Amino acid sequence: MNNTEHNTGELRRLHPKVKKATALTALMVNGLLTLLAIIYLIVAWVQDWVLWPGWISLGLFVLSLIWYAGVLPGLRHRHFSFRVAEDELEIHSGWLWHTDTIVPMTRVQQVELESGPLLRKYGLAKVSIVTAAATLHIAGLERDEAEKLKRSIGHLAKVEDRDE
Repeated sequence: MNNTEHNTGELRRLHPKVKKATALTALMVNGLLTLLAIIYLIVAWVQDWVLWPGWISLGLFVLSLIWYAGVLPGLRHRHFSFRVAEDELEIHSGWLWHTDTIVPMTRVQQVELESGPLLRKYGLAKVSIVTAAATLHIAGLERDEAEKLKRSIGHLAKVEDRDE
């Protein structure tokens, strides 16, 4: 494998399928909360309880569902990029609050590859870069690309790959 494959110096983006995976996660969580608010409203109506907490909750959960499943996945995808160079890893994220992080390769202690059920459904994976100060995540790369990125960062940081 060519270890300079990811060292082009160009900012790279996540795979577009990450928007679907993120939206599906939000849909499941916010959908459950919306369902609970509806159940509260039904029980409150039958038991003659106060209805306004259920209506407020339902409204907030529906707005949350629209925001987290409809709007935020696209914004996160559009405003996340990364670059791997021979001596550093650079990550840009955030659309309202911008975060630009540069990690020297000499500070990288471990590189991990993860793929939960939803990422696997879309053929995606997450690369986690562990330093003494923080763990950075690049979530939403195609599985093969994530594996190459993990190996490339590991090689550049001189991190031992225990899978081999």
